Amino acid sequence: MLAYFEERPLAPDRRRAARRALRLGAGTDGEPVTILDLSLTGALLECPVPMLVGARFEIDLPHIGPVEAEIVWSSGEYYGCQFMLPVSPAAVSAALLQGDAHPPTDAAHDPIAELKQLNAEVEQLALKMDGALRRLTRNHG
Repeated sequence: MLAYFEERPLAPDRRRAARRALRLGAGTDGEPVTILDLSLTGALLECPVPMLVGARFEIDLPHIGPVEAEIVWSSGEYYGCQFMLPVSPAAVSAALLQGDAHPPTDAAHDPIAELKQLNAEVEQLALKMDGALRRLTRNHG
């Protein structure tokens, strides 16, 4: 699915807000991005413009609007990002319907499919870590 980064002016009342927004669809002025995978908790992006792990931005999803995301890993032009809060299955479906369909691929022969699978595994581990940390702080706090 095609998307593009759009720079936003910093609002005076939102000092820590994300200054970049990822918009679905083809853009003419922004940095081109391909969303290779989209899930309830994050996305796998391909972007030729370097981004740092820890960088935050917003993804503008259909029906729900801006969702804050953070880059959690990178490898070359591939970036795994995690949403600050999970989104609904309906939001993911609406975004996928807005994008172009790709035929299913075999992860053993396709590096993109392999990255999608690894991204899903990283997201699952992050959710498990968050749950364990919440239990730990609840039991010792």
